[in-house]
Amino acid sequence: MAQNLTGRGRVTIFPMLHDWETGSQCVLAYTTTDGGLTAVLGVIPVEGNVHEPGDLFALAGRHGFIGEWKGDHKQRCGCWLACTGAGSRTVRKPGTIDVPSTGWSLDMASTVDLASPYYGHSRVLAGRMTLADEQLAEQARALVTRTLVVAA
Repeated sequence: MAQNLTGRGRVTIFPMLHDWETGSQCVLAYTTTDGGLTAVLGVIPVEGNVHEPGDLFALAGRHGFIGEWKGDHKQRCGCWLACTGAGSRTVRKPGTIDVPSTGWSLDMASTVDLASPYYGHSRVLAGRMTLADEQLAEQARALVTRTLVVAA
């Protein structure tokens, strides 16, 4: 994979149930660049996860919008991703890993410049993320194997 962007900084890693019908899970990582103006979200690849979302903007579009965000479809998907990333730090899911500084690289799949700032971001980049620290990457990949809580 050609890596389009690299950085170092705070990274928040969390499991996500991204498809309710199949119970499909993935691991997402959120960080920022440009002093926080750009939200960076990446799927951390997990070997054998056949339900891994390939395109985070498409994943965002599948979640639907009630009208809280304005603009065309890609703008609204970018807003959803910015919200999901920023929210991962303020309302942490069980198992969330938050590291103050680590190296990362992103194979960018898509980007959008937002029409106005959302959650402190004016731009959103999304793709597949690789963590420089292999031990941290192993911890992140293990998040997808956690058992889901199912309502009785």
